[in-house]
Amino acid sequence: MSLESIVVRRMSEGDLEAVAELIARLKSLNEELDPNFKVVEDLDKVVREYLEMSLKSDRVVVLVAEDEGNRLIAGVVRFELVDRLFYEPRLQAVITDLYVRPQYRRKRLGRLLVEKALDEARRMGAGIVTVVYPAGNRIADSFYTKMGFVELNKELYKPCKE
Repeated sequence: MSLESIVVRRMSEGDLEAVAELIARLKSLNEELDPNFKVVEDLDKVVREYLEMSLKSDRVVVLVAEDEGNRLIAGVVRFELVDRLFYEPRLQAVITDLYVRPQYRRKRLGRLLVEKALDEARRMGAGIVTVVYPAGNRIADSFYTKMGFVELNKELYKPCKE
């Protein structure tokens, strides 16, 4: 596989099933990496609804990398625009999901998806792009650091039940 056969474009309704499969894989992988990310029982249904809402929102972008040779969605990136209210730049794009099929990894497809997301976020007026993923994901740490991302916030948690 070379990136020459890959086209990055906005997700369409016709991509829903293929993209839902990738997002479900991502969320299941998060659970494997950290048991604090226990997926819901009806994950497939929830992912489908999440993507349907994403498609309808003017503040969410889902980009897919399609391998035109295989007619296969090879990867996906999703971001949403957030108003930072108190800080400049006000408009922030938050990458919430990035997944590349195993057979397409280590071929710079993840980098291509993030670069296209950065371009689209910039075009939509975002002045900053952040990414969220489980704290224990060392692969993501390395990937995003190599792309020039730096730590901005810390998020800690404590279960409500004792």
